[in-house]
This record gives sequence, C-alpha cells and structure tokens, in this order.
Amino acid sequence: MTTRSAPPSPEPEIATRASWKAELAVFLLSMLIVVIPTVQLLARKDGNVTALLNVGDHAASRPFVERDFTTDPAGVVLVRGFGHDGQQFYVVTRSVTDLQQIDGNVDRPRYRARRILFPLLASPFPAGAPTVWAMFAISLLSVGTAAVAAGRLARRLGGPVWLGLAVALTPALLIGVRASLGDALAFSLALWGVVLWRRHLGWAVLLFALAALTRETTLVVPAACFLLGRRRQRLALVIPFAVYGAWSLTVSQLVHDRLSQESSSPVADALRQFAPPFQAWRDLGLGSTTVRLAIVLTAASLLSAWVLRRRLPEIAIWLVADSILVIISGTGVAEDVLNYARLTPLVGVGIALGAWVARDESRSRSPGKVQAHAT
Repeated sequence: MTTRSAPPSPEPEIATRASWKAELAVFLLSMLIVVIPTVQLLARKDGNVTALLNVGDHAASRPFVERDFTTDPAGVVLVRGFGHDGQQFYVVTRSVTDLQQIDGNVDRPRYRARRILFPLLASPFPAGAPTVWAMFAISLLSVGTAAVAAGRLARRLGGPVWLGLAVALTPALLIGVRASLGDALAFSLALWGVVLWRRHLGWAVLLFALAALTRETTLVVPAACFLLGRRRQRLALVIPFAVYGAWSLTVSQLVHDRLSQESSSPVADALRQFAPPFQAWRDLGLGSTTVRLAIVLTAASLLSAWVLRRRLPEIAIWLVADSILVIISGTGVAEDVLNYARLTPLVGVGIALGAWVARDESRSRSPGKVQAHAT
C-alpha cells in the first residue's frame, strides 16, 4: 500500500504573512494617523500649502520659492531664521534638469543634489502648489508602505501586523511628512530592503541603493545586512555603496560651487556634521530639550536592539548604528529637535517589535507555560 506524501510546508515568511485586508488596513490607518499634524498645520495657515516647505525668512531658497508662487495671492508662509530642508528639496525638485541652478539657492548644493530620488519623483508635476502636494503625497504613501513592511517583520516574530502602525507614531516621520522631507521615502525603501534581503537579494539591493540616493544615512542598513550575510550576499550588498559613490562623483561634475563654498567630498560633508562622542550634549547641557530627547531616543534604540539581537539581528544593528549617529552628532545638528529625531527613524518600530518579543519571551518563561509543557 502506497501512501501519499504530505505537501511541503509553506515558506516561513509566507506562512506568517498577514492577509491583504489586514495589510491594507495598516497601510491606510498609518497614513491617516500621520496626516493629522499636516491638517493641523494647514488649518493654522489658512490652507496655504507653502507652510509645508518651512521657508526661512533668511534662507537662500526664499527667492526661488517666492518666484514660483508670485501668482498666489496668499504668498509664501515664512518662518524665522533659515527654515528647514523642505524648501531646499523644492528647489532641487524644480531643478532636476539643470542641477547647477541650485547653486546659490540652497545651502550646500552638492550635498542636496546627492539626495536626488525624492526630488526626482516629484519633478514631473508643475511648479508651485502641485509640486508641494506631490512631495507630500510621496511622503504619505511612503509611511503607508513602511507600516506594511514593519507589519511583515512583526508577523515574522509571531506578532500582529498592527505593530506596523508604530511607523506612523515615530517622531521623525510624523514631523517629516508635514515638513516636505524625503525621510519617509528613504525609510520605507530601507525597511523593505530588510524584509526582502534574505529571500530576494536582488530586489533588496535595488531598494537599498534607492534609499541611499534619497538619504545617505540609510547606508547603515545594507551595512548591517553585510555583517550578517554570506559571501554571495556580501558581494551584492556592496552595490548600494558603489551606486551612491558613483552618483556623488556625477554630482561633483554637474554642480559647481560658484556661489556656495562647499567640499566636493561626501565624506568631508559628513564629517563636518559630527563631533567626538557626547560633545554636543556637553555643549548644550542636560537641561536642553534636544539633549533630553537624544537620551530618550538613544536609550530606547539600544534597549530595543538588545531585545531583538537574536530574532531580528539586522534591525538590532540598525538601531545601534542610529544611536551612534545621535551620540556623535555635532552641536549644529543637535540644536534642532527635528534633526535629532530624523537620525532615529527606526526607534518607533524598534520599541514596538522589542516590546512584543520581550512579552513573548516572558510568557514562554512563565511558570504556567513551563507547567503546561511539562504536562
């Protein structure tokens, strides 16, 4: 008598994937959560979309932005000082066909041009409000896709897909969406790279490279995977670094600092933003709001990394790398709360996943659980 063999069990990642309806709900709900601060800001500014750019009244980008909104009776909403990066992303977006014209209209032309993917995606839309809305939509959709990716990682740990909503509660993304930053896009690409790299290496390498072209600090993610990968995987994970390096060399040929004084080296640009460990904390003092935030972000990231070190080691290494960036950031970076928050985009997801793993391991060690296994 012959017996039919049982069908092979599904792959672990597929077996633990949530239903498409649950993932769609996480996608939509995360966007709904993160859009709230933007709605509040626009309500305070009478619906003037330029409020999303944070144009500084002393910023180099101000004349460029105002030129595109000359026909708008509401004008451009200005903030005190030099504003923030949203205005500079706008300038790059409107200049992708001639990057040289950003010289004099942003603070560091080559540095801004290296982060090309976010402006490139928004560039097909007309100048003015359509471009700003496109930047907002890209960031909003990126939060939704990142939440789905985080949900996939949660399911891999045996947790609910709803843990992915932690993405929408992360300060860096909550603030970044309403400030027209590319952070959400970079984070989503990098997080999906983590989801895919063990089974779909080619797609992961592509996503890591695109993330690096959005925000170079995401290179810590393929570096984390490199440390854990096999030889073939390591060879492939070098590609995002090569892509970013090649684009940096291209930018140095496309953009000349005739008006701005800037190094052509991405390494030199990075070093100018960093200082000896804890130097910024000493300069600003423990009474500073930004220093207190840095301490909380660092402690939360390191604690989550410790909890996740065995079950999601690439996420643990990413959290540690982000903590190091916070610790070595220079005073110029540390003075701005948003800048500090942007260095730790993974902290919300790390806390959610770490809390679930700690709860799961605690339950597995509980006397009742041990007794149940014994019987």
